[in-house]
Amino acid sequence: MRTLFTMRSMTYAQKGQKILERNWISSGVVRTPEQYASRGCSYGILVRGDVDKAAELLAAAGIEVLGKYPYNG
Repeated sequence: MRTLFTMRSMTYAQKGQKILERNWISSGVVRTPEQYASRGCSYGILVRGDVDKAAELLAAAGIEVLGKYPYNG
């Protein structure tokens, strides 16, 4: 199961992805599919693994997750 965390910018997505990778959570930066993008062109982190732990790590680093969606793309 993969989960998409939407972010406010590519910069936040890249920073968040690095934090997750340092903590052994597999992830990657992706362009947010239209149905999940709240404001035009946005980016997100595609997370494979412990979604709750990933959300905790991002919150602790001050990186806001705008949305969380199951991802099958």
